[in-house]
Amino acid sequence: MNSILSFVLAVLIYPGVFITLIAAWALMWGRESMQAVVCQDAVPGPLQDLSEIRSIIARDVEQPEGLYPWLTTAASCSAIILPLIFLILLPVPGNPLVQAIGLTGDVIGGAALLLAVPMLRLLVAWATPSPYTRLAADRQVRLLAGVVLTMALAITATTEQATVLTLHPTPVKTPLSAWWIVTHVLAALAFAFVLPPLARIAASLHAGRQEFDVISGELTEVNGRDLACFRLAEAIQLVAVSAFFATVFILPLFPSAFGHGRDLLWIAAVIATALGIGAWDGFAERLPVSGERPPLNWWLGLPVLIALFSLVTAAIALRGS
Repeated sequence: MNSILSFVLAVLIYPGVFITLIAAWALMWGRESMQAVVCQDAVPGPLQDLSEIRSIIARDVEQPEGLYPWLTTAASCSAIILPLIFLILLPVPGNPLVQAIGLTGDVIGGAALLLAVPMLRLLVAWATPSPYTRLAADRQVRLLAGVVLTMALAITATTEQATVLTLHPTPVKTPLSAWWIVTHVLAALAFAFVLPPLARIAASLHAGRQEFDVISGELTEVNGRDLACFRLAEAIQLVAVSAFFATVFILPLFPSAFGHGRDLLWIAAVIATALGIGAWDGFAERLPVSGERPPLNWWLGLPVLIALFSLVTAAIALRGS
């Protein structure tokens, strides 16, 4: 297969637009179903998200005075494209670009693309002349600062052992040392804490028991086609976040899995990650609302501590190798 045909297949079919949209629908439905089960609510139908997006698109676009329409359009379209680019460049099982051009992926570049959707929401919120969207953006940027720190430490621990920043599709064949396993488990646990905020749903707002300023969110003033694009972008973001976690943190723990068994393991890890995020959403929704909301919450507490421990064990593993 030549490089041009491989590129077209990767962009349009797998892991491009066609398969990504199917995976986004399936994982989002699984996430919302798991959240409903944890909250003891009714499980949503498999086509509920599609009907909501269709109804959002049918609405007239109304934006507050002072918000530039081209800005929200550019941000919403970029929010769809950037995580899609991440999935195309990820050396997932069967990616045509792996054999055509030797695609190995990049850990740092992939992690940076995972931050695109949250940052584009912040851009729209700060550009909106509304105190509620800007207040929500101020809260989320402080949370995102803790997320970035935890991500950086966890990724550093894993890449320190591999001594490279690429995502090799070839499994590790050497026996894993005990310290290597401990380091990888700690790094995976630390990164698991940042999965919910990275895959947070802001384009579909449910009041629940939250306060008014939190309900408002960054996208309160966005509607119509732009809101539908952000809704779709957050579904694709869920696929990207789950795929990154499965590729970087889960798959290396099973070096003896080869062939189709490794591919099935990767798919199972992606599904389990999305369901785990949904379970956490349901658990967080059941927590009592507290009047005290520290700026960084606990993202700079336990997750950072676990990530720092993984750096220590990574150094021990390298010295013992």
